[in-house]
Amino acid sequence: MDTIQLDDLRLVRKIATGGMAEVWEARQVGVKGFEKRLAVKVILPHLNENDDFIHMFLDEGRLAAQLNHSNICQVYKLGATDDFYYMAMEFIDGVGLSSILREASRRGVFIPFQHCCQVLIGACAGLDYAHSCKDPNGNPLNLVHRDISPQNIMITYNGTVKVVDFGIAKAATQVHHTQVGVLKGKYAYMSPEQAAGHTLDGRSDVFALGIVLWEMTTGHRLFRAENEIATLH
Repeated sequence: MDTIQLDDLRLVRKIATGGMAEVWEARQVGVKGFEKRLAVKVILPHLNENDDFIHMFLDEGRLAAQLNHSNICQVYKLGATDDFYYMAMEFIDGVGLSSILREASRRGVFIPFQHCCQVLIGACAGLDYAHSCKDPNGNPLNLVHRDISPQNIMITYNGTVKVVDFGIAKAATQVHHTQVGVLKGKYAYMSPEQAAGHTLDGRSDVFALGIVLWEMTTGHRLFRAENEIATLH
């Protein structure tokens, strides 16, 4: 397959496709052989005319660019062409916690407790940093991830835990504010106040991480029902 050039980024391999964006492995190229491996998230074409989604995507990039921590996926660039918006991020050479849980279930084994603790400690460190982060003027960002789940926790092959995808995160400084009463996030990991549509702080992320810990240590989902509405209740 031919590579795709995007400004100074060369997209070499599609990693994943979701309902809203594609993620590509890319190379950032420069002078005299400079090359850096990155991941690039590209908005799907049918969403380029969706103003609400574009605002959310831009908010994600602006927020994540202010976060610099070893347990958070770094964002390096937010760009646009005539056709689409994109975000250049740290390439995480590893696997998602959701994939690890599925494989453990398939094999009928438990994740060793010390590994569960390692994942928990890394995720807590990243979230603690995000929750206490300030903008360049020293004002608290009051950032809440709002979508902590196994899908948004990755582990590199050298054992580093990474919190990813601040796509629906909420901060006091956001330009595009969330509609009141609109639920965003995975229902099975929502705190009661998030499910009720109330104002959130970092404790909501801690609650969600507790659900993830329960799932890691037991091998089962804590809240599972026949449909999303039943899960909320």
